Amino acid sequence: MTTIYEFAVVEGQEWVLPVDDSSYEFFFSLDGAPLGRREPPVMQRVSEGAPVYSDFPWLGEHAPLLRKPAVDALQASLGPYGELVPLRGEKVWLFNVTNMIDALDRERSEIVYFDDGDILAIERYAFHADKIGTAEVFKLPMRASPVFVNDVFVDRVRDAGLRMVSFRPRWTSGGSMGD
Repeated sequence: MTTIYEFAVVEGQEWVLPVDDSSYEFFFSLDGAPLGRREPPVMQRVSEGAPVYSDFPWLGEHAPLLRKPAVDALQASLGPYGELVPLRGEKVWLFNVTNMIDALDRERSEIVYFDDGDILAIERYAFHADKIGTAEVFKLPMRASPVFVNDVFVDRVRDAGLRMVSFRPRWTSGGSMGD
């Protein structure tokens, strides 16, 4: 049985956000393509509320950020699934997932649609396990898809002793999970 997770924020976890609010579009538009010559945004650590250091500072479940210890521990296993891109301003790397898998089982998922048929939100995920296969990291081919990881990846993170990173289970093969 395989469990699929998405990154989750932990109370008190440090956040790293773009200096310029217009840069959020850079992260929402990540569509599986390598960044090439696109200039990454300037980032800054949010210091309100005395955040706790994280090897995966929070930006969102769609754009994981890694500090040097996480890059050192996971770089080899992340390679097949995307690219690590150094960001400006803070010593963090964006993991730009290029492994897009159209694995969403729309019939078994609970999906909220816009009037035009586009997806507004997915309240409960169901996946086609055969499409995911052994992929440790993937995104769905849709705007601002969360980054999904399997239990092998979660174990890699835990075995590496990386700090302040959390995962939310979203689906298990042979069953389902949701809110």
